[in-house]
Amino acid sequence: MMQCPLCDKSYQYGHQIYEGYYCKLYDIRVCGICWEYNWDGWNPRHEEKLIEILKNKGLPIPERNNKGWFPRE
Repeated sequence: MMQCPLCDKSYQYGHQIYEGYYCKLYDIRVCGICWEYNWDGWNPRHEEKLIEILKNKGLPIPERNNKGWFPRE
């Protein structure tokens, strides 16, 4: 089981069940719910966690999309 860094939900990733998705831009794996419901960009409620993740990994903060949200990919 893995824990989503955005919503803290546990999900299975392995043993023939893969419920998570890898976000290359943020170098994180998120649960299927977060992935599916944020197809048009990361909801602003996730912004603080995303910025913290990017800073901890030394990754640049991406440009916002036309909605003003961080892009999913």
